[in-house]
Amino acid sequence: MLGAIIGDIVGSVYEWNNIKTKDFPLFCKNCFFTDDTVMTCAVAEAIMNGGQKVDFIDAMKKYGRLYPNADYGARFNAWLKSDNCEPYNSFGNGSAMRVSPCAWSMDCGFYARTGMWPSSRGLASLSAEVTHNHPEGVKGAMATADAIFLCRFTLVVIVENTSNQLMTIIQSVKDGLRII
Repeated sequence: MLGAIIGDIVGSVYEWNNIKTKDFPLFCKNCFFTDDTVMTCAVAEAIMNGGQKVDFIDAMKKYGRLYPNADYGARFNAWLKSDNCEPYNSFGNGSAMRVSPCAWSMDCGFYARTGMWPSSRGLASLSAEVTHNHPEGVKGAMATADAIFLCRFTLVVIVENTSNQLMTIIQSVKDGLRII
């Protein structure tokens, strides 16, 4: 989630002024958070409040109204300002941009033990469907959440395996020292 927010802030000055270099300042005085950061925080709050459809709608409308100048898309902005809670069939990238908290709610241990996706994976779909209910909007959110989750899971496996290998090496060294 912090990576998504940092990426949003760093990239804010390049969103409409693209650059073609990897050599650029990460933070400059013109950087700012955008609608993607606002909605990422809203999704996190929705999960903490129960992760139901109404929680996502309430949090998104609350945060959107708290930060009305965060440069939302026209249709999302109209949804925020209305009393209507129905989705508007968007297939834009907004659902993928805000989904990172959903990936952090997914249990790596469950996946490691069973090889099955955690049931909390459905939060990614739900977080998208409240506005971006077009199948492509939902797929974008799901793919992004899955990628984040798999990176987390892979890192956990690498750390655990490295730790186990290191313990085995230390034990072997200790055993070897005892033999001498």
